[in-house]
Amino acid sequence: MRPTGQLHLGNYVGALQGWVKLQETYDGFFFVADWHALTTDYDNTARLSDNSLEVMLDFVAAGLDPEKSTLFVQSHVLQHAELHVLFSMITPLGWLERVPSFKEQQQNLPGKDLHMYGFLGYPLLQAADILLYRPAFVPVGEDQAAHVELTREVARRFNSFYSLKGKPIFPEPGLLLTPTPKLLGTDKRKMSKSYGNSILLSDEAAVVEEKIKNSVTDRPKLTDHGDPDRCPVGNLHQIFSGPERLAHITQGCTQATITCVECKALAVPSVNAHLSPIRERRRDLAQHPGRLIEIMKHGAAKATRAAEATMVEAREAVGLLRIGAVKDSAITAEPGGVLRVPSSAKEAANLQEWAQIITAAWVKGANAILKPDRPGIFITRNGRGSKVGVHAAAEKNKKWEFTLEDRPIQTLVLLAVDGERIHDYVLPPKFVSNVWKQFERDGASVRIRMIRSVAGALLELGNKQIPIQEYASAYLPLQ
Repeated sequence: MRPTGQLHLGNYVGALQGWVKLQETYDGFFFVADWHALTTDYDNTARLSDNSLEVMLDFVAAGLDPEKSTLFVQSHVLQHAELHVLFSMITPLGWLERVPSFKEQQQNLPGKDLHMYGFLGYPLLQAADILLYRPAFVPVGEDQAAHVELTREVARRFNSFYSLKGKPIFPEPGLLLTPTPKLLGTDKRKMSKSYGNSILLSDEAAVVEEKIKNSVTDRPKLTDHGDPDRCPVGNLHQIFSGPERLAHITQGCTQATITCVECKALAVPSVNAHLSPIRERRRDLAQHPGRLIEIMKHGAAKATRAAEATMVEAREAVGLLRIGAVKDSAITAEPGGVLRVPSSAKEAANLQEWAQIITAAWVKGANAILKPDRPGIFITRNGRGSKVGVHAAAEKNKKWEFTLEDRPIQTLVLLAVDGERIHDYVLPPKFVSNVWKQFERDGASVRIRMIRSVAGALLELGNKQIPIQEYASAYLPLQ
């Protein structure tokens, strides 16, 4: 969804409610499309960042679960832009000019200069958004079917030019048509914040009641027979009221046996009963912004892993030159920050030798800015000579345990090895000085325990868990 601000009931019943149900069956990727917001609002970005947070709040409050789905912000996963560039090299202009919404938006926004590539090319960025995750299905309403068909055409064209060992890179995703119940705004036009006719998911109960009471209805006179299908209040009953209440207002409206005031009064508890738990979850999450940031970081990291796996194959298929360590003794660093275990580590005679190989490879391949001091300790070359401890550990039951000498260090680097991949966390001096004495001691050794959760990496300090995800690949203290 584009971040235009807090989401309203139209966004909810048109898409978000369906996404919440789909996550019980599918592995879904749902994101805030902040780059897409620039296609029409490139000259007004003052609230872009705040609006992105508002939409993410609504995602989680409405029921998208970061443990079941991948939730992230588009611009936090740079591979979206990279794949868009590759697609832009092979897509004929005519394909973009024939997308129905291209001319429709120009007609609907006559005062806006939309003669920009970003506006013309946004369906291509959308194709990259989709194909980056090589999905089986794309959940959309019928009005978006043309965009998915363009995506399928782009996939076919890319595969016709490029393949990897004779295999196509991208699938042609199918449509997963989602029901889009009709929901008019309070003035009988399409619900939109720009029209001032929307009911927000975050509106308090009293605000919802006021908006419903002031809604335009389908019956100018009390004696008129109405049609709930053409009435904003009737729409609300059709979506949020139970069968008995819906049958009652349908008969009363069509037969003019109830007043619009009565109909509105009955709609208020129906809508508020549905929105109440959403409001409560949103209010709680808004009071803990750190939790929301961790959800976004975790989602971006998960999305980046999936996206980078696609781009590794796409780059190779196109024939782009790969940069990374050539020698076996150095760590392999793929574009996007993916660090992989060198093959020489697999031949290590024992765990200590394995850890030394991992540490030396990381220092050589990922950061050639340290010089050795003693086993597990290095010195920065920045003129200050700060001491940096670098230690590796393998994953066991989603936990890592690092053992190091109890010697003074300023910066601590933890290399958490997960199968073939290395996750590096660079803990800066201020952080290290605050927690160093809290680590468990065993004689002259220090034991550091780390776990990974939905929110990212955490250090275990007794009964406390301290998040360190913000220090992932954060090399500034080494420079």
